[in-house]
Amino acid sequence: MEIGYIGLGNMGGALAERLQLARPLKVYDANADAVRRLVDAGATACRNAGEIAADCDIIFLCLPTSEHVRSVVFDAEFSARLTPGTIIVDQTTGNPNATRDMAAVLRERGIALIDAPVSGGWRGAQAGTIAIMVGAPDADFERIKPVLDDVTCNVFHAGDTGAGQVIKLVNNMLSGAQRLLTLEGVALAAKNGIDPTRATEILTAGGGRNVFLEKFMPRVIDGALAPGFTLGLLLKDLRLVCELGSASGVPMFLGDLTRDLYQWHVNELGGACGQRLRTCLSVRGQAITREGK
Repeated sequence: MEIGYIGLGNMGGALAERLQLARPLKVYDANADAVRRLVDAGATACRNAGEIAADCDIIFLCLPTSEHVRSVVFDAEFSARLTPGTIIVDQTTGNPNATRDMAAVLRERGIALIDAPVSGGWRGAQAGTIAIMVGAPDADFERIKPVLDDVTCNVFHAGDTGAGQVIKLVNNMLSGAQRLLTLEGVALAAKNGIDPTRATEILTAGGGRNVFLEKFMPRVIDGALAPGFTLGLLLKDLRLVCELGSASGVPMFLGDLTRDLYQWHVNELGGACGQRLRTCLSVRGQAITREGK
């Protein structure tokens, strides 16, 4: 079994590093430095995505959007070198309907495209605790599960193709809203004389507990503001989930509000905010930025 990985950014690189601890791995990314890091960790570099398609029967992708996935999967050289029986595992937080459309086209050639986005950050990927949410037919899930088990102990079969991306979008909507509400709540506590660290400790023990409060708020208080994820990518996910809600007939009052708040942040700071080691704090209607440590 030959396994390849395309897309070695912050998340893809961490997932690929974890996978290559257990299995030989061939890798490709347009960023030579990203490839070099994986090669130094034991992977084999390929010159282009077409080599991955020719050499591997399991191909992982982790790219910014479904449009990027489409450009790779249907690139003439890549597509021509795929063989029947190949399974493509898309770990992008993408558009589930676009993924289903691509999967249907590939299925006619005997090629499986499934979705397996993740949640838990690059630290979770490195630790082997990240959650992988898989959308795949039962037979494809059973085939890929032993490989995913080498990445993490938290592999979930959400349903058929696209279901993994659906639940990931829901996850990111909840995460984005919790982030804003937590920052606003801790700011309110601080303005009324409660030390932010103490406020975080108390809230973490109560009913307001959430992942951002537990894992990230202590770092924010210490001034380590680099989120490892850009505002532009989060806004992309929020747009997708709100579009999905509208298409599904589900009112998205709070989801739409969260999307609009992040749109405002992107307008103020730019979509690349985060790559520059900055984060935006929403505190009572004001945007505050600080340089990350």
